[in-house]
Amino acid sequence: MNIFELCIRSVVRKPVKSVLLLLIVFVSAGFIYSGYACRSASVQTQNKGRQAVGASFRLEGNEADRHNRINKLSEQIGEREGSLGGFTQEQLPNGSWLATTDHSFETLLMEDIVALSKVKGIADYNVTTVNTVVNPVNFKRIEDPDVDQSKDELGVSLRGNRDMKYDSDIQKGNVEVKEGRMIAPEDKDVCVISREIARANGLKVGDELQFNNWQERETSKVYTARIVGIYDTIQKIEPYMAGDTYRSENMIFTDLSFPEKPEGLENDPLYQYATFWVEDVDSYEEIKERMKEVDIGWERYDFLDNTGMSDTIADNFEDLRKVSDMMLIFIIGSSILILLFVFLFWMKSRVHEMGVLLSIGKNKGQILLQILLESLLIGAAAFILATAAAPAAAEKMADYLVGSQVKISEEKKKSEEGMVAGGNNMETKEEVIGVTVEIGNAEILQSLLATLGIITLSVTLSGIYIYSKKPKEILSQMS
Repeated sequence: MNIFELCIRSVVRKPVKSVLLLLIVFVSAGFIYSGYACRSASVQTQNKGRQAVGASFRLEGNEADRHNRINKLSEQIGEREGSLGGFTQEQLPNGSWLATTDHSFETLLMEDIVALSKVKGIADYNVTTVNTVVNPVNFKRIEDPDVDQSKDELGVSLRGNRDMKYDSDIQKGNVEVKEGRMIAPEDKDVCVISREIARANGLKVGDELQFNNWQERETSKVYTARIVGIYDTIQKIEPYMAGDTYRSENMIFTDLSFPEKPEGLENDPLYQYATFWVEDVDSYEEIKERMKEVDIGWERYDFLDNTGMSDTIADNFEDLRKVSDMMLIFIIGSSILILLFVFLFWMKSRVHEMGVLLSIGKNKGQILLQILLESLLIGAAAFILATAAAPAAAEKMADYLVGSQVKISEEKKKSEEGMVAGGNNMETKEEVIGVTVEIGNAEILQSLLATLGIITLSVTLSGIYIYSKKPKEILSQMS
């Protein structure tokens, strides 16, 4: 009878111990599979996150330059009332001075935005206006009946975009256009309204809304915008001021040039920021340098790096990879320790068998090889079962780890909010949670080698028990 026949007979003759070993190896192999799958999933998620966030630049007004311009214009006007370059100062009856600025002073300059958009490598760009308060003429806004409205403007907020799909709240996933479409660059006098306003007023795509100046409701010119879309609120848009005018439901998206019209300032826009999207993420730094070479008044602007968020995501999921590696180390170490004790118990319970084998001329090495082959035979069966169960187990574990890492990412982002330029402009949670784990040939091979390695090492270490005893000692323990 050869060694393989002996192994098979031994496995069949002791079913309880064989099943116990099979279950232990099955669980260990399943966790090893999950560990390697999570390592793979973390890399895939990192790449998906980077694609979802994209790579872009954000142009905003520089606050320090704004104050410098105010001071210079005030000095030029002197200690008297007057206006210059969009800045106005007037003296109040109590002797104090009031300084105001108009759109021309505050806005980003369109010629600078266009110049930057023409840089090689820029795929597209968007311009967004400030939230503009206007009066709803032929429809009702959403109000809280329990709130005192005496200090509210009793209006709605308009936000213009060159291309609505690049609006920050669209990118964040706060709102989704469920009926109609979003606003495109070629659109004029159009709007997208909330589901709440549509229901409250019985509005549908194709209807028209009218607006005028909220401070001159009875006398100012009325402007009309056609509804091209209706959005649902997924997450409430955080209002930047108190009052129902600024609440999420009363936010109305429009084309870029519309908000200034009902405000009574047609052809006098107020652009709050511009975003530039690159064609190739890998060329990001090169494109950035090209943009900085464009001849515009850079002192007027803050030029923000919108990959700050994608870099943060990359860092977070690199941490996830480290967590996966640590988990693998823990699983492999624990499996070796558990199997070591199992094999030590197994060998102690097989003293009689070892004595018989020694008495018929087998040496310790042959006995240890037989036990190893038995273990590998059981391990192979356990590994096949683990391979069948691995996809579901790996998916659950990867989802858990990714979900945990996303929560950590969100908590970190909240704690650092306002400290990282442009860091609050992108949300990628929706993109990264739904990661799909695929167990390919690489994961199978790695798991197989790890499982076989664990069994071999455990049997080898437990073999010390055999080699530490002399044949006479083993034979003396035979019952």
